[in-house]
Amino acid sequence: MKKWTVAFLLWCSCAPLTSPAGGPDEWQKPESPPPPPSALEQYLEMRQRYGSGPRPDFVAVVPFVDESGFREGVWNVEYELANMLSAELVVVRNWKVVPFDAVAELAMEQGFASHEQALAIGRKLGADFVIMGLLQDYDMRRLSVGDPLVGGYKSYSAVAQMRVEIAQVDDGSAIGQAETLRDLTDRDVGLDLLGKPREQDLQFASLKEVEFGSEAFRQTLLGQATVEAIGELVHKIVAAFEPEGLVFKGDAPEVIAVYSEDIYANIGSAHGVRPRLRFFVYPGNERIKAEGLDPEESVALVEVAEIISTRLASLRVIRTTGEIKAGDRLELAEGE
Repeated sequence: MKKWTVAFLLWCSCAPLTSPAGGPDEWQKPESPPPPPSALEQYLEMRQRYGSGPRPDFVAVVPFVDESGFREGVWNVEYELANMLSAELVVVRNWKVVPFDAVAELAMEQGFASHEQALAIGRKLGADFVIMGLLQDYDMRRLSVGDPLVGGYKSYSAVAQMRVEIAQVDDGSAIGQAETLRDLTDRDVGLDLLGKPREQDLQFASLKEVEFGSEAFRQTLLGQATVEAIGELVHKIVAAFEPEGLVFKGDAPEVIAVYSEDIYANIGSAHGVRPRLRFFVYPGNERIKAEGLDPEESVALVEVAEIISTRLASLRVIRTTGEIKAGDRLELAEGE
């Protein structure tokens, strides 16, 4: 009996201490959390929230095409300039700029250099307009007079020349262009003694070590030229979006039909009208007399929903303070 007891104890000592495979106490390696959504995925999710209701124009800036011959290994100017322009356009309230990180994802995936590729990016982003840039000249140059090993005069110049085209995504038509040229010179020409480097010399030699767009970048001569050029482009782009080309001639803009929520006006492509332009609605002459309404008090704010023909568009109501009827007058709502 004693022998069997010892054998049983020895068998127990060899038994595994863990629970049987698949048991409730079995330890399992936790699953890795899913990766965070990309910039493109986050943007598309936000874009879907607008649905078919009132919304701002969406503008996408695609990477620039570089024809400047700017030295390699310094900055990726095609993407950096587009990113800087996007950041400056964000502060303009006239539209909503597509985050450049989302644009860059598509640009790296399918290319951006051609007009068709840029429009394809715009369509995938649900953008209304794309801005395509061309970098024509971009450099920081040095001019020396005298023997640099002994001493002499040295100056620097920086040039930033670029052009952008703004196109409607739905049909690819251009609504405007903007050009800029900034050519700055180091006016404070310094005298070098025995080849001793000055601050400008150090900037010139260490450009690739400066982060594009940083404060250090903006202190360089080329950075100053870049900032001024981008600022001028922003000003001209804003002007290109202004509805100054509206030509109504003898056609007084007015509401011509109202069917419940469907509202139509006698404005269209022949007048230079485009979707999401907004108009104040004022009572027509017959209503003013019949209902005793104030001709200077608007009854609604509407926006163009769809251009149907040369002289016909559907309207979408943004807000109302009264009823909209056929014959009501339309006036462009600037700044809305």
